[in-house]
Amino acid sequence: MDDKLASAVSHWAPRFTTNGVTVGDFERITSSLDRWADWCAAWSAVAGEHEELGRVALDDKRLRSAGAHLAQAAVYYHFAKFVFVEDLDQMRAAHASAVRCLNDALPHLDPPAERSPNVPLGVD
Repeated sequence: MDDKLASAVSHWAPRFTTNGVTVGDFERITSSLDRWADWCAAWSAVAGEHEELGRVALDDKRLRSAGAHLAQAAVYYHFAKFVFVEDLDQMRAAHASAVRCLNDALPHLDPPAERSPNVPLGVD
């Protein structure tokens, strides 16, 4: 494991798990990595798993489950791009996915939520 990755893993676990990343997913993702350069792709892949669960739940009209899965996907996409500036295209894609998932989750949360029209999204 390279030094940058080792530092991220050792310092960020509490921050990630406090903000919605399961301990199991944190360990599964970070234990699969050898290089910091693979961080965004690995987190985005697992975010995609959660997003897919949310999309299936939406199709099945299981709206509370859909909201929960999509909100979790948004958190994982957020942490995929968290200080990941080595590849701006990957970072932007993860950011756009985080915004998309959160927007899609909001009406299905308990209680439902909506994005304030005065908050910029930061997506081109």
